[in-house]
Amino acid sequence: MKRLLSVFSLLLLIVVLTVKCKKDETVEVVQEVEEPKPLVAFDYKLPDPTKFLEVQFTATPQNYKSLLWQFGDDSTSVEVSPKHVYRFPGTYHVVLTARNGQGYTAVKEVNIKVVDPTINYAICGENYMKTIGGIFSVNLEAGAGADSGEGSKKLVDGDIKTKFLQAGFDGTQRCTFELKTPQVVGAYTLTSGNDAADRDPKFWILQGSTDGIQYRDLHTVTVCPWENTNSGASRNQTKLFHFDNYVAYKFYRLYIKQTRSARVFQLSEWTINKKQP
Repeated sequence: MKRLLSVFSLLLLIVVLTVKCKKDETVEVVQEVEEPKPLVAFDYKLPDPTKFLEVQFTATPQNYKSLLWQFGDDSTSVEVSPKHVYRFPGTYHVVLTARNGQGYTAVKEVNIKVVDPTINYAICGENYMKTIGGIFSVNLEAGAGADSGEGSKKLVDGDIKTKFLQAGFDGTQRCTFELKTPQVVGAYTLTSGNDAADRDPKFWILQGSTDGIQYRDLHTVTVCPWENTNSGASRNQTKLFHFDNYVAYKFYRLYIKQTRSARVFQLSEWTINKKQP
């Protein structure tokens, strides 16, 4: 019994000493000082008008530890004020991100347009449908067939007084031209029909493909470019569209998704063109 009491007393003493030691311990907490939040701003300019692809960026960041430029063409820089040379004209989404030592970030984003000053947007070059040639097809045909008076072949016959009319329009009209050899197309024209403005295309996408399977969007229009009149200057009127493209595609496709209001689609002529003469 005495031995049991001795063991119990020893355990009690250990517990008392442990609790006392813990009470006597001083825990020092070091609080991290918060760094100032980063700030970022930048400007850009063309240092030499004759070298329109070169853009000088000038940043004025504050409270930062690292910077990252993203120029919108899959290239980056960590310099404060880099000069970047684009390969092609176009619209680019530029992002500058500043980060401090604690991971806080500040971001500025700008869309910049790099324009070739030598391009005359009032003209275009040769019509590749005629100079190169190829095969034309549509997914939705006129009721009387491609060779009929308003069949699909009228869309690429070189005559703006004829037209292709498709009375079963459902928002999926696709007109495809497969060139004999791939070409870099940078412009195209569309000519409105001779009547019924509600049949004019309103929303369409011009697409390109190297294999006829995977297509890339090249140019999109969401507002009808012709006046809403059934006669006069807006009828059989040719509109010219330019876009940035530097890939030689073999297939070009006009994807009509919406007319002005009708369930009937009509168009007199379509050409795909070299960007400039």
